[in-house]
Amino acid sequence: MSVYTHLTQQEIEQLLTRYDLGNLTSFQGIESGVENTNYFLDIDDKGNHQRYVLTLFEYLPADTLPFFIQYTDELKAFGLPVPNPIRDKSGVALQSVKGKPALIVQCFAGQHPDAGNLSLDQCQQIGAMLAKIHKAGQDSSLYQENQRGLAWLDAQQKRLIPLLGQDDAHFMAEQWHNISDALPAFDNLPTGLIHGDLFHNNVLFDQGRISAVIDFYQACNDWLIYDLAVTVNDWCLTDSLELDDHRTKVLMDAYAQIRPFTENEQKAWPIMLRLAAFRFWISRLITFVYPETQADNEQEANLLRHFLDPNKFRDMLRKRTELALAELI
Repeated sequence: MSVYTHLTQQEIEQLLTRYDLGNLTSFQGIESGVENTNYFLDIDDKGNHQRYVLTLFEYLPADTLPFFIQYTDELKAFGLPVPNPIRDKSGVALQSVKGKPALIVQCFAGQHPDAGNLSLDQCQQIGAMLAKIHKAGQDSSLYQENQRGLAWLDAQQKRLIPLLGQDDAHFMAEQWHNISDALPAFDNLPTGLIHGDLFHNNVLFDQGRISAVIDFYQACNDWLIYDLAVTVNDWCLTDSLELDDHRTKVLMDAYAQIRPFTENEQKAWPIMLRLAAFRFWISRLITFVYPETQADNEQEANLLRHFLDPNKFRDMLRKRTELALAELI
């Protein structure tokens, strides 16, 4: 359940009066998001049916959103399949709905790939696509600080540790100490604009090819190899939360054909896998422990908490740490 701000048909129709898109025929909340509210909007424009996505930002302040609008505009101009925002009759993309910043984007054809059946071909495609995104971002003059970078992780792990059980609290403190101590050795890693959240449910495939990469709202400037680690930790995952060797190799080889790795990036790879798992353990824990939105009933609360269960990333972090230690022996 990921519709935190509930809208009526009248409220959506009122928003659409600002645009020249056509008439609303139906709308539906999208359950697959985590931090934002999303709706499919089906619109009839003089007999032509179009589908759009309306996003209401539950956490991001309005003054951070112009960056994302400009970034997706740049990626679109670079020839990449991304949903850049629709402008209203006045040429304005950013709107306000129920006090929340909001954007409308085109809905692309295609489906999210099946998490339990990600193929070598899909991994090859996403590796190449991420490298293209990074190449485009390295040429950009835009800059956005990572709001969930190292300083944020340090503050949040201190906030969370007193609320965890003894074993998890010890593990979190130990992991953050080890990760943060190791990172200064890699301070010259290539940086640029990254997606920051390239999980399989942020990609659409149509007829076997990537039709769209969506949800750039975690995009920022950071280490490129970290963004790759976030992606590999999702796309190459086995049921036991380890990394599938074949999918990992195919994805990383496809990436490296477009943007080769530096020697220091190769050395940093094990710690980046751990950092990526740690970051999403922290963010899922925050949503789980500190839900920003009150559920309407107990059933909805249970659905929300189940969806945001952070233990997957805790257990993934254990696996990545074991892998790193094994490589040192």
